[in-house]
Amino acid sequence: MEEYYRNYFEGQPELNGKTGNRILCVTTVVMIGIQFLMIFMGIYDTLPLVLGTQLSVLLIPIIGALISGVDVKETFKLRPISFKTVVFSFLIILCSYPIVALLNLVSMLFVENAVVGTAAGLYNHGFIVSMLVMAVCPAIGEEFLMRGVVYRSYQKKSPKLALVLSAVIFGLLHMNFNQMPYAIYLGLIMVLMMEASDSIVTPMLMHFFMNGISTLSGFFSEDTLEDMSGAAYNVENVLVSGDEMKYAFVSVGILAAIMIPLVILIIKAAFRVNGRKMSEVFEKKEPAYSRYTLPEVDDGENIVDVWLIIALLIMFVMTALNTFM
Repeated sequence: MEEYYRNYFEGQPELNGKTGNRILCVTTVVMIGIQFLMIFMGIYDTLPLVLGTQLSVLLIPIIGALISGVDVKETFKLRPISFKTVVFSFLIILCSYPIVALLNLVSMLFVENAVVGTAAGLYNHGFIVSMLVMAVCPAIGEEFLMRGVVYRSYQKKSPKLALVLSAVIFGLLHMNFNQMPYAIYLGLIMVLMMEASDSIVTPMLMHFFMNGISTLSGFFSEDTLEDMSGAAYNVENVLVSGDEMKYAFVSVGILAAIMIPLVILIIKAAFRVNGRKMSEVFEKKEPAYSRYTLPEVDDGENIVDVWLIIALLIMFVMTALNTFM
């Protein structure tokens, strides 16, 4: 088996940190550029603005990987997953909703909700379009970019650093302080579940479940969402009295505290069912069979380079603009 991997993978192009950062930077510039171009052309409809962004996030990572000459299927871990893994993916998202809700409440103490206005604008185009743009496209495109390109390119340098840094970048990629905290949390558990199943299909499903359930529930309360988007939708506006705010934080906080151990148990169960060990996955030295799936790189390679700095600066600037303007 080791000889097979040696013959197949040795000498093959690999997705390193510099290549990953280039793809991330280009994707960031293009998706913001598309939005500015549409606004300059007088296009303010939510659908083309969001769809243009999602298509750039979907296409550029795949095109970048193909140009780099890597084995896209192997690099992105495009592998089938078991039915048990599908069930675990759904359960972990259900358990994560109180955690996400708590992080959302905390962020809305300081900033407005960044999703409700966009969602209300998309619902005008119907349920199928809303699901396609809000659930299907992000589940594929953002996972190819973040868990495929970014995480995988950093993983060869340091698996643990790749876990944390890819989650933080995923939070910044949303370019608003409201979504950032819970996007970072989701970025962490999606990497863990991808490693548990050894397939990017798992975080894609998780992403779809998270956005799809929210879209489904929101679509059937469209009038409420529109009312909220017309006002400054934050905690103080929704929860008028201090008692209501306190009750919301306490109740959601208790649920989140209960769910965190369950999320951990589900992740551990996913590793066990798929015959993998978390301790081995996040070690710098990979076992023989995966050393050729994930080629060793020079320890001198630096994850932080000018491409990553440019991408992060753009994300920070856009986050500030979206928050304070």
